[in-house]
Amino acid sequence: MTAIRCHYDVLSVARDADAAAIKKAHRKLALKHHPDKTVGKTEEEQHASAAEFKMIQVAYECLSDPVERKWYDEHREMILRGGMHGDADGGDGSTFVYDVVQFQYAGCYEGYDDDDPESFYSVYSEVFDNIFEGERDGYVSEGNIDVEKMSNAHLGEVHLGDSASDWTAVSKFYNAWEGFTSCLSFAWEDIYHLIDLKEAPNRRIRRLMEDDNRKKRRAAKKERVDEVCSLVRFVKRRDPRVKAQREKSMREQAQKEARMKKEAAQKKKDHALAKEEWRAEAERAMAEQEAADLDAGRVRLADLDSDDDYDYGGKRGKKKKKRKGKGKGGKKKTAAQNEDEDGNVETTGVDTENAPQDTGIEDETNGNAVDEEEKKDEAIPLDAVDQSVDHGDLCDAMDDLGVSSEESSEEEPDSWRCECCRKDFKSAKQFENHERSKKHKETLKKYEKKLQKEAEKRAALQEMMDELGDSETDSEWEKVEQPDE
Repeated sequence: MTAIRCHYDVLSVARDADAAAIKKAHRKLALKHHPDKTVGKTEEEQHASAAEFKMIQVAYECLSDPVERKWYDEHREMILRGGMHGDADGGDGSTFVYDVVQFQYAGCYEGYDDDDPESFYSVYSEVFDNIFEGERDGYVSEGNIDVEKMSNAHLGEVHLGDSASDWTAVSKFYNAWEGFTSCLSFAWEDIYHLIDLKEAPNRRIRRLMEDDNRKKRRAAKKERVDEVCSLVRFVKRRDPRVKAQREKSMREQAQKEARMKKEAAQKKKDHALAKEEWRAEAERAMAEQEAADLDAGRVRLADLDSDDDYDYGGKRGKKKKKRKGKGKGGKKKTAAQNEDEDGNVETTGVDTENAPQDTGIEDETNGNAVDEEEKKDEAIPLDAVDQSVDHGDLCDAMDDLGVSSEESSEEEPDSWRCECCRKDFKSAKQFENHERSKKHKETLKKYEKKLQKEAEKRAALQEMMDELGDSETDSEWEKVEQPDE
């Protein structure tokens, strides 16, 4: 083992130096004593520079870590003396407490060769074995017989091993020692011994003495546990097997994150493709539905009149007609009393002005004839109605048969359709909400404009046909009147 030197003296810095000053001193000395700078020197000088370079690295590793530096400052004097009281066996303390302070110094071992008795594995294997043996001997000396009942008996089953040890065994060793607790009573730390307790003046004083002894024992036990745990952290930090496993874990974690990132990207890509396929399928289904609607011939826009009050979708799509003939509690309308929706009088082909007045007998005869005709009309079956007629003609036929349009529309349809927007709805509530939407109103305006243009075209065509018909009629009358002249 090399001579123990203070880390602050090795780096030539003060004990209150900050991290920046320590780093600057380490860099300066490392460049000076680096093995590459000793080329051309004698073998003794190279060996001395290599040893000095190692001491510089050890000192910097200790002082650059705030936790390790704090522990070093608290135990600096004991480390420089080589033990807690200058003796590795505990000095004036108990011989069961193996002194570990002197081994928290990187200069206590030489390299990591398994065959070297001064190597990392050889030195610290012996240290941990001595700690456990002290615990076991102290437990037996206190009157205990069964060693297996020790609170830390499991420490004897694990070993530090060597460079070829499996990581499972190494991990088990550090896990066991990181939870170290001492099973010793630390009775040698008592301030008041048995004779002092017997000479106590009263019970109160004796109990106060016992309390002081218990406090000293707890403090000593806590200090011992802290020392051993600090040694475990010191050894674990410098164990090359732990460093290799940490690097391996970091590589595996990086690979796992990369794999997860790749899977997330692929999942996102698959989701986008599925979304596009769903959209294409929806568009194709919509196109097929529109084609089916056109083939079914639900509504032909070109056949609608400009004054048509057809309401699209569901039971709103039922065309309401005024009832003809005899209603409930109403009277029959004659041909002269029938008026169309524009207020014009319907003509029946009979000159009402020149027609003779009906007598009572004729009225009775005509009434009987009308009743017979109504009975015949009521006897017509629904199957006789032409299936090719449109909705309006079907409503007229049902009205002629005396069937109310309200009665025929009692059953609700399976769907409600908006033809101007080309959409289907499953309920009347959805259809009403759609009718109140801004988009539907805009589409409806365009749809009405289109219908108005179609109506204007048909009106112009009808007017043209009427003019042609009037001109032909006038020419025929002229031909008829010429012979009379």
